[in-house]
Amino acid sequence: MKKGKLITLIIALIIIAVGLMLYFVVSSGALAKSFEPTISLKGGRTVTIELGKKYSEPGFTAKDHRGSDITADVKVTTPEIRSHGTYKVKYAVTDSKGRSVKATRTVKVVCAKATKAGAKRGLTVFMYHKVYDAKNPPGNLDTNCISNANLENQLKYLVKEGYYFPTWQEVRDYVDGKIDLPKKSCVLTFDDGTKLFMKYGVPLIEKYDVRATAFIIVSKNGKLWTSKHYKHVNLQSHSYNMHRPGGTIGHGGVFTALSYKKGLADLQRANKVLGSHEAFAYPFGDYTKKCEKVVKAAGYLVAFTTEDARVYPGDDPYLLTRVRIDGDISLNEFKALL
Repeated sequence: MKKGKLITLIIALIIIAVGLMLYFVVSSGALAKSFEPTISLKGGRTVTIELGKKYSEPGFTAKDHRGSDITADVKVTTPEIRSHGTYKVKYAVTDSKGRSVKATRTVKVVCAKATKAGAKRGLTVFMYHKVYDAKNPPGNLDTNCISNANLENQLKYLVKEGYYFPTWQEVRDYVDGKIDLPKKSCVLTFDDGTKLFMKYGVPLIEKYDVRATAFIIVSKNGKLWTSKHYKHVNLQSHSYNMHRPGGTIGHGGVFTALSYKKGLADLQRANKVLGSHEAFAYPFGDYTKKCEKVVKAAGYLVAFTTEDARVYPGDDPYLLTRVRIDGDISLNEFKALL
């Protein structure tokens, strides 16, 4: 055989060998894949639900490579849906041979568009203060003190009735007339961030899985609050050190007497310690136009006075009202405030 033909034959054999190798590699991969179990999602890979409504699983099936049903072996991880946004539901299954497969469904939670009925309904933002042990009440009780037993009855009712607890961004969007909130919605706020609330109130908030905000006087106990982790208690500002006398307006809070520069410096210091600046509660509920400008400059979404009323679309987002909860309020009276 001539040298040129031999070289050509060798090249051809190499090409054939490489082709066979590639074929077997691809075939073995496809073959291996054909032995994997499968998960089929009913209702599509994307589901859209309205804010405040519970996610309802559309269903799924799973089979091993022989077609045997292994749906009962599927492990489903459903995220905690607490506001609008995008969430992932994860599915995983392993067959009897240890072969596994995963699948994911996207859940889009959207806000309803604003309506006249939603605007007329309004939103109750509750204002609490101290929480004490009903079995061992302190001697200096006042109207700002509520027992843990009374608070628990209120939380039980809210959870039983399916109330939704909006985020501060959702509150702002509602006030701006951009969205409707679920019909049964309310906000829980606790002023001052007292140690009594930390000891007797926070455990109830965590127990009943509701969202609440503690407005912290940061100079007093900001570091104490930020040294702990809370799943459902949101820390927001009641100022760094402006919850003290020194003004001549309203209850005499010093914020109204400070310069723009000093007021802003106080709020920025509080924000730095807390690591958040979504909502603000005016100390003693006192404010001026200058105070409002300072709060806006500090970057808050909303701010609250102590004036007693519900919140409605069109309200000034930096002068929002709240509904005060007195310690001796009955459950029926509480229901009426909703």
